Amino acid sequence: MIRSIQDSISRVESLLQDGKHKEALELLEKITAREELSADNRFVCTLLESRIRFKIGELKNALTLTEKALQTALKRKNLLRAVEAFATKAEIAWRLGEFDMGLKAVEEGEKLHGGMQFGKADEEVRALRRSKADLLCHGGIIHWYKGSLDRAIEYHQMSLEIMEELEDRPGMANVFNNLGLVYWSKGDLERAVEYHRRSLAINEEIGNRSNIAASLNNLGNVYSIRGELDDALKVYQRSLAIKTDLRQDTGTALINIGSVYQLKGELDSAFEYFQRSLVISNRMSNKPNVALATNNLGEIHMLRGELGQALEYFQRGLALYEELGLKQDVAMSLGNMGHVCMKKGNIEQALGYYQQSLAIYEEMENAIYVAAILFNLLWVAIEGEAPSLAQQYLEKLEHINEHTENQVINQRYRIAKALWLKSSKRARHKLEAVKILEEVVAERVGDHTLVVTAMIHLCDLLLSELKNTGEEELFGEIKELTSQLLDISKRQSSHSLLAETYLLQSKLALIELDMGQAKKLLKQAYSIAKEKGLDLLVRVVAREDGFLQSQLKKWDLLIAQRPSKQEMIDVTHINVLLERMIQDTVASVMEEKGGSGGEISRKRYVIIYLNRLKDPPKIEKDRFRVGIAQIGLSRTGDIIHEFYEEQTHGLFRFREEFVDTVRSKIRNMVEAASTKEIELLIFPELTIDLNYHQISEDLLSLAKTYKMVLIPGSYHDHKTKQNLSVVISPDGILWEQVKHIPAVINFKGTRHTEGIAGRAAPHKTIMCSTEFGRIAIVICRDFLDMDLRVELKNA
Repeated sequence: MIRSIQDSISRVESLLQDGKHKEALELLEKITAREELSADNRFVCTLLESRIRFKIGELKNALTLTEKALQTALKRKNLLRAVEAFATKAEIAWRLGEFDMGLKAVEEGEKLHGGMQFGKADEEVRALRRSKADLLCHGGIIHWYKGSLDRAIEYHQMSLEIMEELEDRPGMANVFNNLGLVYWSKGDLERAVEYHRRSLAINEEIGNRSNIAASLNNLGNVYSIRGELDDALKVYQRSLAIKTDLRQDTGTALINIGSVYQLKGELDSAFEYFQRSLVISNRMSNKPNVALATNNLGEIHMLRGELGQALEYFQRGLALYEELGLKQDVAMSLGNMGHVCMKKGNIEQALGYYQQSLAIYEEMENAIYVAAILFNLLWVAIEGEAPSLAQQYLEKLEHINEHTENQVINQRYRIAKALWLKSSKRARHKLEAVKILEEVVAERVGDHTLVVTAMIHLCDLLLSELKNTGEEELFGEIKELTSQLLDISKRQSSHSLLAETYLLQSKLALIELDMGQAKKLLKQAYSIAKEKGLDLLVRVVAREDGFLQSQLKKWDLLIAQRPSKQEMIDVTHINVLLERMIQDTVASVMEEKGGSGGEISRKRYVIIYLNRLKDPPKIEKDRFRVGIAQIGLSRTGDIIHEFYEEQTHGLFRFREEFVDTVRSKIRNMVEAASTKEIELLIFPELTIDLNYHQISEDLLSLAKTYKMVLIPGSYHDHKTKQNLSVVISPDGILWEQVKHIPAVINFKGTRHTEGIAGRAAPHKTIMCSTEFGRIAIVICRDFLDMDLRVELKNA
């Protein structure tokens, strides 16, 4: 019977080693149910159960069992088991984010080990030395998390010396892996790759296929960080093939492959891999992977602009992380919630979630993540026009940078400083920001998203300088930067960045009056976005193409006038595109962190806040005159019946023969308003059809000539199938607002339901800070919706 129990315990060990955790736990429960189980074997079973619970993500249960085993070992003076238990406790503690508990376990284990007399059997001495190496290894990991990188290397090197002394090849491979992580954090990616390859080589030499898969996974992580996405995908797929062959949990490998597709912008493929991971992780009862896959599915919804669904997934992920007690992942989730709030334009809620995330990371003394969240907080403060708060976050980031030796943190701090300087109104600050960003762009960085962020902000600054000074040599610098962005996106196979860069280059071609090249680049951008399922980009590119087509008749005149590049910056609205790309780069920095939800997932409307007082700088007026242009009246009393025709079901447009009549009406009304010193002129809904490019051009010209802001009602955009209102200023288009609720239109004796495309809640309404105060455009029946009126009132 004793032999049978020992065989069963060995079988549990084997199942645990093979990653068959559920089977191992079932067999262990049968063993512990035996009445004849000895005290020694019951103690061994407690340790085994703690390891299994640990592997399936039940860390709190694992910690309780480890504590129980530790106290039993100390009471029985079984020092070998006690040191093993201290090592297990240290590992569980750092995985829970309880770093002080982990370090205390390391120190107590070392102290116990140091007081031992080694007159024992060779095997026991070896086991004790191996346990000390494990303790040192976990100490190194904890110091890595806390940002004490040199101390982490010191601990890992001491662990490595013992492993080499014992000729413990698997242990050496594990330490090499950990050293790779530390050198990654230092920004020394060459040494990181070197250590991960040494770990891989040992595992291949000893034929440990499970650890080969783990080494490939870590090597792929470094490739991903370097932006070498195709190389990362190859090693992740090798890892997946091995785990599949071994019938082990493939959840992590599937998540890693999905993450590469996410970085490439292939969102459908990423979603598929995350979904597969979720199914497998649920089946294997791997709760941490269930939470991670759930979180990553939320990220895909967020990238698609489906913020309501993203929040639902983030809520589920957060609940799981809280249940598991994983503090670091809870902080990550709160950070993602902050990012969603930023996308929704809710600055205050974004700050709240980021600050909660920051508090957890600071408590954990995790310098790497503290720096990342501070970077996000600084950006939110800048966007929210809170310069003093932004400066506080910058000073905190500076303090961390001064007390760590981490190249990524250093470059994150310098970019943050550049953004802070860029937000200043002083020219010398903007020049200093340019210098910092140029230095970062010229360097090799640990995280490729940082160099992309620096490049796009640098483009924005140089474009602003070109607009203000007219120094056209700056245009060459901007083109060079976009060429570098193109190289990065191709090297990384990052389809979303590639499409956006083509779009940016098409606008640069327009500024150079090269219509042929602009059309070619737009076509490339559209093709990539369409093929890869980047729906938001598809809509943006389609709108730009519509703008380009509307300029065809005007182009010859433009070329004849030879406008300066300064003037063409306004015509192309390139600054609006750069603003969008800037927001996307912040997303990519923050998308490493995760998300959770609250009440806003249930809202039907969200207010998006824009600031149009910044560029060019304006001051809010204390008094001004507003006019309403009664263009809707015609000879028969209703311009809809007289001038419009139904183009498609429920969508109307001007009959072409009346376009010149309406153009004349618009000009007369703007001129009359100017004589009355009107500064803001509003037209009723469905009275001006901007599908006709002649009318769009007239409005842009009239706004500039008479220095007036025009709101030309709204019109049915036949490309997007939206009822759309555009706000036009002397500087160009300020923003656009879509109508949310279709109306019933009586046309020629028949009732027609407006054929505008419906969108899932939450619906976005823009609130814009202008020289006339805060303005929101609400079209027709939307104003009857009490939910929207409440949101506007609270805003």
